[in-house]
Amino acid sequence: MNKVTFGSYYHSNSIIHKLDPRIKIISIILLMVGIFLIPIEAIYMFFILLGLLLIFIILSKVPFGKFLKSIKQITFLLLFSFIFQIVFNRTGTVVATYSINISIGTIATGVLVYTIYAFIKKFVKFKMTLFFMMFILEIIIFKYALIDQSFFNYSLNIYSNGLHTGFYILIRVLLLVVMSSLLTLTTKPTDMNVALEYLLSPLELLKIKTSIFAMMMSISLRFIPTLFLETEKILKAQASRGVDFKESKLGDKIKQIVSLLVPMFVVSFRRAEDLSNAMEVRGYIPGAKRTKLNELKIKLRDILSLVVVVLLFGLCITSLILVKVGVL
Repeated sequence: MNKVTFGSYYHSNSIIHKLDPRIKIISIILLMVGIFLIPIEAIYMFFILLGLLLIFIILSKVPFGKFLKSIKQITFLLLFSFIFQIVFNRTGTVVATYSINISIGTIATGVLVYTIYAFIKKFVKFKMTLFFMMFILEIIIFKYALIDQSFFNYSLNIYSNGLHTGFYILIRVLLLVVMSSLLTLTTKPTDMNVALEYLLSPLELLKIKTSIFAMMMSISLRFIPTLFLETEKILKAQASRGVDFKESKLGDKIKQIVSLLVPMFVVSFRRAEDLSNAMEVRGYIPGAKRTKLNELKIKLRDILSLVVVVLLFGLCITSLILVKVGVL
């Protein structure tokens, strides 16, 4: 948990870091809306956006591993969405067929391989690599071993629309995660607060205190990695007292989660109280007009970057229109 990317800021002196935070927020919003406008027929637009993001990542001078960590945190969601579409989307043409045969021999070898994996994983650091190796071993045994007569047969047909939709969802979520990580890694929480307050200032005409809302957003983003670090400390403290979150039974894990949630709430409320006291001591008054230490100014690089994003947003809308009229 000490490797949380979302909500953390990476200090650098790149051109992306120097961009006006208002321009960055507007650009991210436009690109995210553009991603949802791109139809599945215009899949090439995703590769254009992906190439643009790679250029931004290189210009930001943020280690590529930071973005890989943010993607790793949603790996299960990505795989689940992709597999769900392949299994349950039965439209289009059949592109592949896989037969699954289950017998007493396959069950026995499966139990054997899992037992070996459960024993070895305690001594291996890279458990995911070991899991895939054992999974490949299981497939080899199923395919080439002399297995008795199967009592369950299942044929899985993979359809073209299932593959296309699964890839469509996969790359869309991937782009959204990378964009949000790029914003938080290259923008300080204080700058984010000022930018949000400026962008939401028209709502002041409706008597909405946008400064309070912007402060809440920036504090939330700031304390996401902090709360994860606190969670890790509590997990280590509980482990030193004999609590095992990995090897326990399901009923014991539910009880152990309570021992984790209670101190987490206590720590969260304590940090919130300390923060409110610090803000009060410094004379912070909710809703009051405040001056800024560093005034935001739009520069030429900000205008050029916004023009590029607007052109890409226009391409996304154009692709949608072309699909609607039947050109693509």
